[in-house]
Amino acid sequence: MKKIWTFKQKLVLTYVIFIVLPMSVLGLGAYRLYSQAMEKKVSDFVQQVAVSTSSNIEMYIRELEQFTLMPYYNRELQDMLTAGVATGESPDADIKLTLEKNFSFWQSQRGSIENITYFSKPGEGARRIYSLSYLLPGLSIEQMPWYKTFDNSDALLATLSLHRPEASQLVQNGEPLQVFSLIRRIYYTSTILNTAGYFQVDFTLEDIERIMSRVNSEKNGSFFVIDADKQVVYADDPVNPELLTSVTGLEAGADGPRIIDLDKRKTIVVQHPVGKMGWTVVGYVPVSRIVSGIASVRNSMLLIGIVCIAIALAVSTGISYSMTKPIYRLISLIKRVEREDFQIDYDNPPRNELGQLIRSFIRMSRRLDETIRHLYQAEIVRKESELQALRSQINPHFLFNTLETIKMRAELDEADDTVDMITALGKLVRSSLQSGSDFISLQEEKDYLMNYLLIQENRYGGRFDISVRVEEALLSHYIPRLLVQPLIENAFYHGLEMNQGKGRLTVEITAGPGALKVLVADDGLGMPLDRLLELRRLIGMETLRPQQGGGSIGLVNVAARIQLYFGPPYAMNIDSRPGQGTEVTLLLPLIANESEVERYVSRYHRG
Repeated sequence: MKKIWTFKQKLVLTYVIFIVLPMSVLGLGAYRLYSQAMEKKVSDFVQQVAVSTSSNIEMYIRELEQFTLMPYYNRELQDMLTAGVATGESPDADIKLTLEKNFSFWQSQRGSIENITYFSKPGEGARRIYSLSYLLPGLSIEQMPWYKTFDNSDALLATLSLHRPEASQLVQNGEPLQVFSLIRRIYYTSTILNTAGYFQVDFTLEDIERIMSRVNSEKNGSFFVIDADKQVVYADDPVNPELLTSVTGLEAGADGPRIIDLDKRKTIVVQHPVGKMGWTVVGYVPVSRIVSGIASVRNSMLLIGIVCIAIALAVSTGISYSMTKPIYRLISLIKRVEREDFQIDYDNPPRNELGQLIRSFIRMSRRLDETIRHLYQAEIVRKESELQALRSQINPHFLFNTLETIKMRAELDEADDTVDMITALGKLVRSSLQSGSDFISLQEEKDYLMNYLLIQENRYGGRFDISVRVEEALLSHYIPRLLVQPLIENAFYHGLEMNQGKGRLTVEITAGPGALKVLVADDGLGMPLDRLLELRRLIGMETLRPQQGGGSIGLVNVAARIQLYFGPPYAMNIDSRPGQGTEVTLLLPLIANESEVERYVSRYHRG
């Protein structure tokens, strides 16, 4: 069963909706904007940290590049590295010892140096390799991963990302030692056009770890470094494979903040490249950590919202009670009127729209009481009038019976014209005595008119040419009873009868666009302009009632009946010219069946 909401409940609900909904939208919108602002700030901050870290690592790499120039700072040492290369002479033990001492000194200057190695270039005399670490037997420069590419290029310096040292099998923290290397091209002391060999320095991640530890001190996010092959160079914690996959899928230069789904959580990811090494600094911060920082703001907004809702409920309930109390009082008065108790009153009605409604209802009930009394009296009068009308029908019946007697005597005397006139008059009287609907078919109306015109033709001895035309398709349609005959009678007595010579009367009933058109025209005397204007004024009045007495009453009464039955746009139009005749046109609705008739009849009686 559908629940019925009272006006008070709807009013309370409306107040709550219009208070709670805007506040909820405002609160959620503010919370969302605040979250987005925080997210933007954190994204920018993480991006700045990534850029700063990348710059620090790049500066550190540049320092290491400067370190690889150490052989050029000592001409004697450079001569030792390149001596005998062109002649193929083997270095003696003193040269090797001197070089190793210098390598050890250089290593002591930086704690992150794991090994220093010098490779002579193949094809330039005896192959020589000097190193601080133990070299595997049979090691050659051709086995170095960087040699082929570097030797075929014009670059002075080559880089080698994270890898295991070739000359060491050390293990650190349970994992094989990982280093990255810088390789410097070494030229002959006598010329800088020919390469004598290659100076390789292996560095551990000690300094990189120190740089990264400063940015990873906060636990809200984390940073790590990957190389050009998207392999992790350094990370405090194991890198989520899904995160690494999302980073490796980026296009080159895509270093702006992005949001990805990581372990079903939104995560802000930033990245920035690191100079010549081909490394990239990647940082990530879960959005949930940012949102958790503004949880207090959200809780405060929820608390304020709940308090406001409670206040809104209390205030709206009080306001709705004060507004609906007079309405329920009015409902009780209406119920008393329904029980036919019209003696109602309301002390001190409110001074607002409801108060006006209550006062108007009380006045209406009192007028209704008076109207009912008047209607009761009028009904008594109407009954008496109907009784008098019933008694007055004796005269038409007597007239009809008398006409029947005259007709029989005329037939015995063989007076055919007299018989026809009496027969037509009898049909007219009989039609006027018939009771029933206010509407008749056009066939019945046509028969009535033909009887009436027959009498007039005999009366005037053929002075007039009479034409009656009704479209066949319209004979089954309905019009109000006795609507056309008064127009014809008016044409005879006010137009044709007093005109000299032979006159003409035309009656046409046709179907127009959405309406029934009745035309009654004569070529009689017509009417003066002032009389025509007066008739038009009477017919054009907003409210018409059937009249008695006076001239042209038939026309006004027909117009009044049309107005009462049908209303606009249906009406009567009159056009007349002195000495040329008069045309009366009726526009009526097309009524094809009795159900439509009933609608117009009920409207007439209500009017």
